Amino acid sequence: MRFKEALWTLSNLAATVRSKRLPSTCVGERVYAVGDIHGRLDLFRKLLAQLEEDSQSRKKGTIRIILLGDLVDRGPQSREMLELAKRMELQNRGRLVVLCGNHEDLLLASANGNADAQQIWLANGGDATLASYGLDISQFVQLSPKERGDALKNVVGIDTLDWLKRLPLSYRNGDYFYCHAGVRPGVSLCKQRREDLLWIRQEFLQNTNFHGAMIVHGHSETSEPEIMVNRINIDTRAYSSNELTALGMQGPYRWFVSTARKYVFQSALDASRIQS
Repeated sequence: MRFKEALWTLSNLAATVRSKRLPSTCVGERVYAVGDIHGRLDLFRKLLAQLEEDSQSRKKGTIRIILLGDLVDRGPQSREMLELAKRMELQNRGRLVVLCGNHEDLLLASANGNADAQQIWLANGGDATLASYGLDISQFVQLSPKERGDALKNVVGIDTLDWLKRLPLSYRNGDYFYCHAGVRPGVSLCKQRREDLLWIRQEFLQNTNFHGAMIVHGHSETSEPEIMVNRINIDTRAYSSNELTALGMQGPYRWFVSTARKYVFQSALDASRIQS
């Protein structure tokens, strides 16, 4: 009797989860969204290998990888990370989507000679990016804002800066909307401002309303991925925690891949808990 009751319970749970109309990717597509990397090239390479292994264990589908921005700053290999992401994006048009983050935005503004942006950038990990390009921070801060901008243009390169300028702010796939920071509640997804997509925090994080799609984002550091009713946050502070997190999605199923832990527990909102 207990066995039959257990079977009924599992069957009922599966039916309930399926009936909730969970967000879904485009038909036949598997998407991996990667959280804030912040100069941790070592973790990114490790995660790519994990994603390849994970993908091979699942049914076939078109694979798309989305980097949610903040490739640079804080970690030791910002230059190498930018170069790799740029090369991968150019070689895999449409298969690898690199979104702009607020730290890329600060780098661009700093290279344009914006003194305020330079101050904010240096106070939030920009010094690590300078070091990755071989610039001495003590000498850099002695320069005028224009001279700092010129120095950045020289070491980062016009081609890379132009590539950063062209990075999209968001990406839509099925019922999912991907961006760096989040969206302004009450504003259509197609009318979101650049500032909000890159910088918004509390107004978005504290809002529980449906935004027109499930929002997948980073920007706001968390000790483990957050699955909320209207958003999923995967910024697990890779630069200091050694944990870079990816969210895998295919149809209504979703799961996590991490450089620091093996996920064995799935959220009640996660259809992959009933995956065979």
